[in-house]
Amino acid sequence: MSTLNDEMADVRSEVDDVRDRLREDVPDLFSFDVTVGNIAYNANSNSVSVTVEPSSRARDQLSDELGGVNVKTEGKLELEFRLTNTDRE
Repeated sequence: MSTLNDEMADVRSEVDDVRDRLREDVPDLFSFDVTVGNIAYNANSNSVSVTVEPSSRARDQLSDELGGVNVKTEGKLELEFRLTNTDRE
């Protein structure tokens, strides 16, 4: 039987693994450079929110891709990923 501290350590470890995976995978969703900012776990909805901001190179990359159009990249995106349980054996 595990203790509450052991279970909390397991949860922290799993959330850290999810954070690491999101930092690695989320930038691949965009055709321009982005910076992954805050990653927050919400236990009530069992989800993780990720803040994504265009990098300093994003304007130039988007402008080149769109044929020289002037691009403004102020602001940020927030993505929410719902977590699902998987059985590990």
